Amino acid sequence: MKSAAVNYKNPFRKLCIATVLMIFLSSCYSVRVVNRDAVPEPDPLNTSGDFYKGKKVHVLDTVIRLKPQEGAFSLIEKCQSQGFYSFEYRVTFGGVLLNTVTFGRKRQVKIKYVCSKQAD
Repeated sequence: MKSAAVNYKNPFRKLCIATVLMIFLSSCYSVRVVNRDAVPEPDPLNTSGDFYKGKKVHVLDTVIRLKPQEGAFSLIEKCQSQGFYSFEYRVTFGGVLLNTVTFGRKRQVKIKYVCSKQAD
């Protein structure tokens, strides 16, 4: 006897599974912008094994609350006069889900940035 719940030959079920997978995979990404001409602010205590090894990293992880009239927001983080060496903006599935459930009134923001070293 065949079970109706495990019938993978149904094209509608395949479409639903593919759609759910595409939503999960497309909602998790990060974008990193690096200034090639700048020198990063050093931090010898940072021993992480990734891009940020030896760099002083500032992390901003917060939830922005918007009023219905506002369509966008801006965050201004201050580095010294030399500006940014790099910044990374990360979007996760939880952030997309929070934005969807609250109809865009709350947005999760995860940013990592490194300031440029001041000229000596």
